[in-house]
Amino acid sequence: MSDFWDHVTALPDSGAVVVAGRRWSTPQLREFALRVSADLAGRGVQPGDMVGCLLPNSVEFIALWWACAHRGARFHPVNVGLRGDTLSFILGAADPALVVTADDLTQLARSAVPDPGRVVAAGGWLDALPGPSPAAASGPGGQVIFTSGTTGRPKGVVWPASTQRGHTLAYSREMVVVDPSESAYACLPLFHVTAQGTTMATLTHGATIHLDNGFPVRTFWERIADTRAVIFPFVGSILSVLLKDDRPAPEHHCRTVFGAASPEYAWTAMRERYGVHLVETYGQTEMGGTWLMNLDGRPGSVGAPCDRIDVRLVPVAHSPEGSGELQVRPREPGYFMSGYLDPEQSAAASTHDGWYRTRDLLARRSDGYYRFVGRTADAIRRRGENVSAWEVEQAFLAHPDVAEAAAIGVPSDLAEEDVALFYVLRSGSAVTARDLRRWSAGRIGAFMRPRYYVVLDALPKTQTQRVLKSALRERGLAGCYDAHRPERRRS
Repeated sequence: MSDFWDHVTALPDSGAVVVAGRRWSTPQLREFALRVSADLAGRGVQPGDMVGCLLPNSVEFIALWWACAHRGARFHPVNVGLRGDTLSFILGAADPALVVTADDLTQLARSAVPDPGRVVAAGGWLDALPGPSPAAASGPGGQVIFTSGTTGRPKGVVWPASTQRGHTLAYSREMVVVDPSESAYACLPLFHVTAQGTTMATLTHGATIHLDNGFPVRTFWERIADTRAVIFPFVGSILSVLLKDDRPAPEHHCRTVFGAASPEYAWTAMRERYGVHLVETYGQTEMGGTWLMNLDGRPGSVGAPCDRIDVRLVPVAHSPEGSGELQVRPREPGYFMSGYLDPEQSAAASTHDGWYRTRDLLARRSDGYYRFVGRTADAIRRRGENVSAWEVEQAFLAHPDVAEAAAIGVPSDLAEEDVALFYVLRSGSAVTARDLRRWSAGRIGAFMRPRYYVVLDALPKTQTQRVLKSALRERGLAGCYDAHRPERRRS
């Protein structure tokens, strides 16, 4: 029996999940999971087999997730926004014995797997299930989650069942602390570990979680008010978008928001405008239930390491001064990934002495807390200086009219790179690229100031709101403002 299924079995009966206005209690979800487990067995799924899940936030997703733990199968949640070669690559690498899909994704899934007979449409599926399985099967369980692939091919992160349980326990202790009478809210997808942790932690406390599919930009605070949520997670640009919305928020009960990559100005702004406390974290899918965490409101920091890991900074060529690659080593089993699905990727991810390489650049502050500097693959080399794309982005996000920003390096005619800024203005703004260029003077070093400015209606993103910089590079600089040649527009 898996560690994760043990935890599901012990969840308080008072908990519930609400999706599309319908409430499902924890006992109902467990019953569905047992019935799905029997269905998996009837379809020939054996302990240790991979089971793909191409579903949005739904009761079917949770039932299949938990059923895999009961059956001892490996759960494989797939990004529902994937198409084409990337989807085929992921399903080909995972080689699932079965794939359960949303009805409108069935044909897509069948075209991406070698045997279309392995694909099951979820429409009406729960209603036609057999009786529940009486006992849990012995198998490895766990799940395989592919990274978003923003900088390269997605990698299949392997979590054993113990890591699933450890992730849940850590979330319930440190991230999502609620009473049984309270509610949480999440609009992030369940195929992402943040939403998984938020859901399981809420149910661990016997509370209720409301799940939406997608970030409801125009009605977000109405949803927070309607659900009476006291906490919600964020990723990517969600906070920036909320803070650039001038409309007043309705009265609500939210007290805490937590997540990663928040702009420094958001700490004070979220408290003053919405009355909520911001908790900043740093983690990766590979790190499971371990992270750095800023609980006590020190703006500009991702926090200090939790007591389940050791960390060190290793100097990297061309990294900004004072920074280094963060490397992490777990102090105890049950909280970290066991490796990647591809053994070669597993070998490349760790040093010879067992430290996991995050590929992210951080710097340690005088107070012992850490600040995020950027990605090793996202550093820009300009005129002999090393530029953090993240720091450029944060500087421009402080402008009241910039809703989103992404900086990349582009080849320079003087060798090395120039900085290109892609940005989205809030609705109705008349700010120009020339205005932004002038505004940035004195706020960031001259060597960090972008040469190229490209305004877009929206930045290309993954389903988890991470900017796809590869898509920006493919798009190129058409229509940009060139600060070195302001009289010309690049075609």
